[in-house]
Amino acid sequence: MRRDRQLAIVRESVAAGTCFVAAASGAIAGFVTWDRGFFNRPFVRLLAVAAAHRRRGLARALLERVERAALPDGELFVSTEEINGPMRSLLSAAGYEPSGSIDRINEPGNAELVYYKRLC
Repeated sequence: MRRDRQLAIVRESVAAGTCFVAAASGAIAGFVTWDRGFFNRPFVRLLAVAAAHRRRGLARALLERVERAALPDGELFVSTEEINGPMRSLLSAAGYEPSGSIDRINEPGNAELVYYKRLC
């Protein structure tokens, strides 16, 4: 996803109140944005943690924050590129199940993998 599109997503999410931020030492260390635009179901649009703050549980905490917000919906969807091993590991450890894939949305040979979690 291009940087300008990512910035637009963050701005939209902040305006809608669907952006959560993790701070460390008074600075933003990570954020997550989500909405209900994936077939009218809750979907994580962006999840990012600054390199200096990775492997400390921030991504998991941000994902859990969205899960709490989406609890009334009973489910949450997330996607990641096939080549993103750390995100795939996080989703597996957090109880997400593969739901499908979308080909040709990224560069060839790098499908977008969709994951699902029941929130009950």
